[in-house]
Amino acid sequence: MISAAQAKLLVLCVDRDNDLYEKTQIASPLIGRAACLNAAEALALSDPEEADANAIFAAIKEHDMLKLQGHDVEVSVITGTFGGGVESDTKIRQELMQVRERFPAEGIIFVSDGFEDETLIPILQTIIPIFSIRRVIIKHSGRVEESYAVLGKYLKMVVFDPRYSKYFLGFPGLFLLMFAGLVLMGFVNQAVIGALFFLGVLLIIRGFGVDTLLGNVRKLNPSSYIRVFSVLSMILLCVVGFYRGFVGLSVTEEFKIVAGDPSKLLDYLSFLSGIMIENSLLFVWIGVGIYYAGNILYTFIRESLYRAFRYTVGIVMLVLLYFPLIELSQILIGPNKNPFSIVSQLLIGLSLLFLLLSFAYLKIVRRKDK
Repeated sequence: MISAAQAKLLVLCVDRDNDLYEKTQIASPLIGRAACLNAAEALALSDPEEADANAIFAAIKEHDMLKLQGHDVEVSVITGTFGGGVESDTKIRQELMQVRERFPAEGIIFVSDGFEDETLIPILQTIIPIFSIRRVIIKHSGRVEESYAVLGKYLKMVVFDPRYSKYFLGFPGLFLLMFAGLVLMGFVNQAVIGALFFLGVLLIIRGFGVDTLLGNVRKLNPSSYIRVFSVLSMILLCVVGFYRGFVGLSVTEEFKIVAGDPSKLLDYLSFLSGIMIENSLLFVWIGVGIYYAGNILYTFIRESLYRAFRYTVGIVMLVLLYFPLIELSQILIGPNKNPFSIVSQLLIGLSLLFLLLSFAYLKIVRRKDK
């Protein structure tokens, strides 16, 4: 195995985004101390704050130190292309192979000016082994540069990746276009209301994954449509139930009093809650029942009897809770009503549920024994 002291060493500096050519018109690859020093001086004069110029000076200094120590060493600068990417990395690889033809190095001393350059290490190592890395920190810390690199990556994702650009660019663009159009027509108030409504719809769609759900509908197998139907039915009936509850509230004198003087809400809260439950419960319970029924059919089709039984218990529980909740609404509406009736109904419901589960448990145990 060749040691670093015996090997031909190449001190290498890489300008990945080709600032050297963009700012000085000096083409790469550069080999030799004089050529590299001339490029570093030209780049520093062109842009005194350019980090790549300092990295080239650091590479020349590293070359001189190794030369004094008696190493067979050369210094070189290679570049990629403006904007980086695959084209840039391919050019860097080609230029390193050209350098190796002129100076057959057996190891690289890689001079890096930050996080981005060090992503090139796997590419360089496929051509010449890297013996050592010298990191040069110029006008910002490594952590700051890494943060900029990560931020740049995500910004590029937001702009060019269709999965994200439609949310960060497309929908906001529609939002601004709609707002500007309404303002242009003189509907300023309507523009604000419409913009807020549009923004709210977008947040709901993305927050609850409605777009993902709709996108997956075409991939569903036939049995899964039962679950989709049951979920949509539940949502529809719950909306109807809450609407009926609100309508029931709005016609009461107590609601009108609270609407005129919100400070009296606590005085009428129990009555209004009872009216809301009384008017909405039936539709909400039917919706949840349809959801459970749909899942029972789905699990029977998929031959999952345990899950079908679990949803069946859910339906029984809804039936057993319906009457106590109706009783609760009556108690809230009329505080003088006997509250012990709801206790008796809950105890009866608990007993029936216990009997059902005990019967099912015995059936399961017997089936296992057989």
